[in-house]
Amino acid sequence: MLITIDDKSDMIINNIKKLPKVFCHRDFWVANVFFQEEEIIVIDWDTAGWGYMGEDIASLIADESALDILVSNYYRCLAGYVKGFSEYVDVSQIKDFYVWERIILLFGYRIVEWYLKAESFDEKEHQIETLQKIYEIKSS
Repeated sequence: MLITIDDKSDMIINNIKKLPKVFCHRDFWVANVFFQEEEIIVIDWDTAGWGYMGEDIASLIADESALDILVSNYYRCLAGYVKGFSEYVDVSQIKDFYVWERIILLFGYRIVEWYLKAESFDEKEHQIETLQKIYEIKSS
């Protein structure tokens, strides 16, 4: 999976660059999102700036997602992301946001690094399971 995505990385990056640029949090992960009194609160905006559509949702899905819901969160979060943007931007012509590919490009090698540096069998197994879940997204 990593080798295949690496072989296609130039094409993927070129396709991502064709997506609309939007304002991004750029550090969008579970530790920066809170739900309080019926409101969603996002903190830590110091790295915010312009990025390509789909960047934040790839980060949210991939970075420390619970494995048992990673695949379902991918589809649920991506659908919500597209629905939310479609209220303000015409996204009907966009066939692919390259979210899965970004997860692999941005987090796949990090997961392999964590596997290599893991000090226990359980830590190694967790990284393998994470890659397996990411693989399942594309194959489902």
